[in-house]
Amino acid sequence: MKNVIKIKEDSQFKGVYSGSNDMDLYGHFDGVLQINTLYVKSTGVFTGKVSAQTVIVEGEVSADIETENLNLKATGVIDGDVVYRNLLIESGGVIKSSNVHNVSKPKIIYKKLNSTS
Repeated sequence: MKNVIKIKEDSQFKGVYSGSNDMDLYGHFDGVLQINTLYVKSTGVFTGKVSAQTVIVEGEVSADIETENLNLKATGVIDGDVVYRNLLIESGGVIKSSNVHNVSKPKIIYKKLNSTS
C-alpha cells in the first residue's frame, strides 16, 4: 500500500520536500516538491516548483511543473511553465502560460528526477 501525504484544508507547508510518496493537497504548499503523484484538490493551492510522475490539478497551481502525466480538471488553474509528456485538459481547465512544452521521449522526466534523488 502506497503512503499518501495529506495536507489538510486548514494547513500550510513552506519548504522543500522530496520523496516517493503521493500527496493530496487540500491546503497550501509553498516551495519545491519532488514526488510521485501530486493531487491538488479543489481547495488546494500550490506555489513554487514541482517535479512528479503525475500531477492532477483541481485547484490552483502557480508553479513550474515537470511531469510525465498532467491532468487538468475543469476547476483547475495552472500559472507557470509546464513540461509534460501526456496532457489531459477537461473543459474549463485553464493554463496561463506561454511556455508549455511536450517531451516526446517516454519516461525521460521521471528518470531525470529519480537520478537526482
